Amino acid sequence: MKSFYQNWKLDYELPLVIYWGNNLTFYAHYHSEVEFIYVESGSILVGVNEEKRLLTQGDMVICCSNDIHYFESKDFSKVIILIFKPEMISLSVNWPHDFSFVSPFIPGGHPAFTHIRQLLYDIMEEKENAKPGYQMFIKAGLLELCGTLQRSWPTQSLNRSSQSKLESKRARIQQILSFIEENYQDDLSVEMISTRFQMEPSYFCRTFKRAVGMNFKTYLNTIRVLKAERRLISSDASIMDIALECGFNSIRTFNRVYKELKGCVPSSSRHGVS
Repeated sequence: MKSFYQNWKLDYELPLVIYWGNNLTFYAHYHSEVEFIYVESGSILVGVNEEKRLLTQGDMVICCSNDIHYFESKDFSKVIILIFKPEMISLSVNWPHDFSFVSPFIPGGHPAFTHIRQLLYDIMEEKENAKPGYQMFIKAGLLELCGTLQRSWPTQSLNRSSQSKLESKRARIQQILSFIEENYQDDLSVEMISTRFQMEPSYFCRTFKRAVGMNFKTYLNTIRVLKAERRLISSDASIMDIALECGFNSIRTFNRVYKELKGCVPSSSRHGVS
């Protein structure tokens, strides 16, 4: 899947980013990189595959390679987000590749993880200061983080059969998400998607909402609005042209949906105008 939702880029020599996120909302996406989130303050709703939790101060979540995940700040929240390529800690391009965590959600206050917050701070400081040898200290911190999770948080072994079933279960939703992102400007519908991916419409709707956290129409409109917002900020095309390019059939519908999702009319986003 394209990095449509991501505002980060990974350096070739040190494929890792770590940053503070304030009041963030990311809609359902997936990637091969591992993503770890620590809630510093506030609360944030996080969904990983078909499980979701409201996380508060001290809570953590580990999104492993190709997990479908999303999050939505419920009040002002401050989180640390760490994203890195599995190759930094493993010979495999996916992590973990031979086991899975029973749950991706780690409650605050767990005695085995009291040092995690400081560990994230140390990684952030090493990356910011970039003193000699900082890459090795960062890799050491990542290994300690992932080793602590694997040792102290419940896991289950994956044989080839169970791993295949797990991957197959997620693959269809991943394919659907990629298809929507690549064809959002077309006239997409539940019926069309269901037919294309050989699913009963009612089953598709249930499965999609469970995995993505919202129904198909809301997700499609969200993609269209985010694409339109980028065009509004970066181009001089008319609002009507942008609306049509992004899959809306009228300026009236575009204005209504944009305001529902962004809390403002499209013209207020023009070239960053607030």
